Amino acid sequence: MRLTRPGIAYIAITLLIGFAAVNTGNNLLYLIVSALLGFMTVSGVAGWLNIRGLALQVRLPDEIYASQETFAYLVIANRKRFVPSFLLRVAVEGGGWADFSLVERQSDEAGSAAIRFSRRGIVTLGRAVVSSPFPINFFVRSTVLPLDVRGVVFPSPLPCAGFPVLPEQAGRGGRESLSPGYEGEVDRISDYTGTEPFRLIHWRLSARHGSLKVKGMTAVADEPIILDPDRLPGSDREERLRCGVWLVNRAIRANRPVGLSVGGRTIPPDTSRAHRLRLLTELALHGFR
Repeated sequence: MRLTRPGIAYIAITLLIGFAAVNTGNNLLYLIVSALLGFMTVSGVAGWLNIRGLALQVRLPDEIYASQETFAYLVIANRKRFVPSFLLRVAVEGGGWADFSLVERQSDEAGSAAIRFSRRGIVTLGRAVVSSPFPINFFVRSTVLPLDVRGVVFPSPLPCAGFPVLPEQAGRGGRESLSPGYEGEVDRISDYTGTEPFRLIHWRLSARHGSLKVKGMTAVADEPIILDPDRLPGSDREERLRCGVWLVNRAIRANRPVGLSVGGRTIPPDTSRAHRLRLLTELALHGFR
């Protein structure tokens, strides 16, 4: 429990009137002091009940980069049967908090909190602090809610030149991708939807069927590469890993399959989002295992 300025003033006034009542024996002052103390007691009980019976769930995003702000998803549940909770502030590790003005009884509310972690690696959220100035902002009461949330913080991307790769993967060229595109080989014929370029219309088949037909093309992707984080540019390991994160994101955005050679293992190249997160996780944990 933490006193606020109005709370300090209220206590000071109560003590002052109490001393005056003792020194003068004035019954009216005694009644005023009793009312002030009774009001403080009632507000204290109300504030104590306000932060009881709460539960919290926190979900971290898939991508968290060191020293970059991101948002965690919070759901606070009020398990009390009869009493709602008011003016709640939920603070989580990483410096973030979320405010909830009202959480009805036997219900929950969702929110988000901005968080930031300074270092890469595994982070564990073991607790959150719920506080509230309810009902009259004389005291800010708080309680600790247990959590068991784990996440991985990726190195912050650092732009670097080139694509340093393993010697056997140094060649570069073009290959066919399974994703749809406009420059590869024809792999299907489909009806024209109005979104395809006119150059993809198959005029001969369109004339034969009486409706517009378009050619489905495969995309052309660059030759796969395999990154070795220990051979990337950088003055130390952290800079090399940051460079690796930047290269992985850049390559997959360009539809270029990328793999990783780390810890004596080779992760085959791919372009999917799940594969990208796997590579970033490997870079985040490199040197910690």
